[in-house]
Amino acid sequence: MGEWPAIDSRRYIMAFEPRSDDDCPPDFELPSSLTSFDAGLFLPRDPPDWFGRSSYPPRILLLKGSALYIVSHPSTGEPPHRCIMEQISSVESGHMLLKGWLRFTGSGFDYTIRYNTRGFGSVFRFMQRFRNNLLSGTEPRGTRKIHPSAGLDIKFANALEREMDIGETILMQVFQAPREATSRSCLFPRRRWIAGDLLALTSRRLLWITDRERGYYSRYGSIASYAPFDAVRNIGLTAGRGGHALQVELKSGSEWRIPVAAESRQNFERVAVEFAAALEIQKGRNGASHTEAHR
Repeated sequence: MGEWPAIDSRRYIMAFEPRSDDDCPPDFELPSSLTSFDAGLFLPRDPPDWFGRSSYPPRILLLKGSALYIVSHPSTGEPPHRCIMEQISSVESGHMLLKGWLRFTGSGFDYTIRYNTRGFGSVFRFMQRFRNNLLSGTEPRGTRKIHPSAGLDIKFANALEREMDIGETILMQVFQAPREATSRSCLFPRRRWIAGDLLALTSRRLLWITDRERGYYSRYGSIASYAPFDAVRNIGLTAGRGGHALQVELKSGSEWRIPVAAESRQNFERVAVEFAAALEIQKGRNGASHTEAHR
């Protein structure tokens, strides 16, 4: 009998969640240090073009202990990347039609993993496990909770519902809905859409959802970014050439900039102060819960 052909995971087309190293494609040849992982996710490469080229390779994401590991297909020659949970300052998850991506930023690293959203189910389950490792917090007592869809349009309500974990609650939120604006260029009116933004403080994290991609409104997608409480350095209103923005500074040196409509500037000055104060309270409670857990 002839031998079976060598396995090449570059031909795989579906994302899946390996439960052990035996479930991982053997052509990855995981190092012994990554065996017995806690959770895994295989993401296939970008469908090749007419010349067989793909814009990104297959990858395996692994959770083990207090770290996330990103392993690219051996054909790339890249060594595995390690992200220690305590050093991760921000996570971004984007969905634009079939285009999806995950971005992990922190002290000394910034990794983006792209994938086809056909595999979103597997990605969703893996990221739930990831957040259980990354985020912590207790349900605050006596704090007013907001219904997740309060004041939101259907698109943002669905995006927020998809992002929220079991038992997670909204403590504060501010929302700017997408809107149509008219401007004049060469005497002719020109219409354009301005993206929307939702900033929410939850019982576990600071969360920002927008439908702005590369500065422009996207009708068919959204991007969710979130940061652990302790990763946020400051929240404030800033002014620049493009107008005012609600700026979230992260300890890694990166930042979120949420454009603010001119007519909303005074309201967002108050919002920035309230979010900053509430965030400090959550940091204190989070630190107290960690201290209690280690006694």
